[in-house]
Amino acid sequence: MARKGSGFGTAIKIVKAIDRAQKQSARESERRRKQEERDAIKLQREHERNLREIEKERRSAEKLNIAEEKRQFKNSLEVAKLAFENRCQERKNLRHKFIDQELK
Repeated sequence: MARKGSGFGTAIKIVKAIDRAQKQSARESERRRKQEERDAIKLQREHERNLREIEKERRSAEKLNIAEEKRQFKNSLEVAKLAFENRCQERKNLRHKFIDQELK
């Protein structure tokens, strides 16, 4: 027995299937676009975090360099002070030597 009716019912089913496929495709496309945006934002945040970390490390290294320079400066002052005291002591000894020679 042959089926009765026109192909109208079949055409409606095909149109509905095409419509569903287009809607699904649009949803997937929107989902991909939003995911790409989220990924781009995530990359931007990571980049900014890396820049902040690099800046933090640079400042830390700079502080260490300043502290090292201060330590070296203090050491050089101490060395200069000791050298000055040695020269003063040598002059004092020479004075006493000359005075003792003159008194003899």
